Amino acid sequence: MTKLSLSVLVLISGFSSLASAELQHLDDDALGSVNGEGIGLVLENFSFEAGSDVASGNRLDITGINNADGEPVELSISQLYIAGDGSNQGQNVTGNTVNLGRLLYPWNIELVDGDDIGIADKAVFEFAAPERFTGSSSEKPESLLGYNMENRTESRYPGQQVASGTRVDSISGVDTSVLSGRATELADLGVRFDLMENGVLAQSLEAHATGVSVDGSYIRLWGSDNEMVGNINLNFYAASLSMFACDADGNNCGQSVNIQNYVLESAIGYGEEQPVTFEVDGDGNFTVEVGSIAGKTTAFYQDFYNNGPRTDIYIQNLSVGGKDFGSATVANLQIQYLRATSHDL
Repeated sequence: MTKLSLSVLVLISGFSSLASAELQHLDDDALGSVNGEGIGLVLENFSFEAGSDVASGNRLDITGINNADGEPVELSISQLYIAGDGSNQGQNVTGNTVNLGRLLYPWNIELVDGDDIGIADKAVFEFAAPERFTGSSSEKPESLLGYNMENRTESRYPGQQVASGTRVDSISGVDTSVLSGRATELADLGVRFDLMENGVLAQSLEAHATGVSVDGSYIRLWGSDNEMVGNINLNFYAASLSMFACDADGNNCGQSVNIQNYVLESAIGYGEEQPVTFEVDGDGNFTVEVGSIAGKTTAFYQDFYNNGPRTDIYIQNLSVGGKDFGSATVANLQIQYLRATSHDL
């Protein structure tokens, strides 16, 4: 069963003058004076639940897969939910709502001037989550992470351009005051996958997150050489993450993998210099390609090294089966080239 509860407030702002009682034709000069600020979207009292009753068959099935014995394997998404705090891993969703954004910090859909964001002479479509506040980090002011930095000199790869600058040495902590989302705007979400082999339900896998925020994320898209290209900024924070496997009926679950204070801050694509290309071929398969920086000048690489997009991942504590393994950090990850494609099974 799929359940959806929400109240929607949509704000459209920014015409240069008050609207008159009737529609009038606008010439180019008049249109040029219109200051459109796009659409602000706020979801109030929102909750979503799909497939909570596994036995009823309300699920998304992925078929066409065979195991090593040639038997059909079916992977099902049998539960998916978004709710407010205290969802109890999907047990308390109905009536447990969350506000996604608010009037001062809505989700935005707008056209922005590319000249202002390093994409010359282009109108850029932007879909953005609520913005972040400035935090305590001087290295990345809108980051949740506190950085300890060190100076390095590194080459793009052996024998190629060399650049110098500061890199992340370690993480000192997580500053959640950067989030514009208040407690009522941090969601719980989760998903359950069921695996069926040769018509027999074999196992389930569940993942649940609490206190989730994507503040500061955006996707920007524009056209170039008859292709759709863009840049992506993905910020994901969860106060807790848990993953575990269970038997066919969702009982007798194994040891849980738990993560406290998970932070992902990932920028992909660097303006026009390294766009991300999105393509779909005639067979319906898609390709996502992050442009190569091969052949760029040393000056470009120096700029890319210090200011280009990067990915930082931080886990404040990882525990498995009740045993703590401490923190984990992946930092300074920059993509010099990436191509990912889908294929028919």
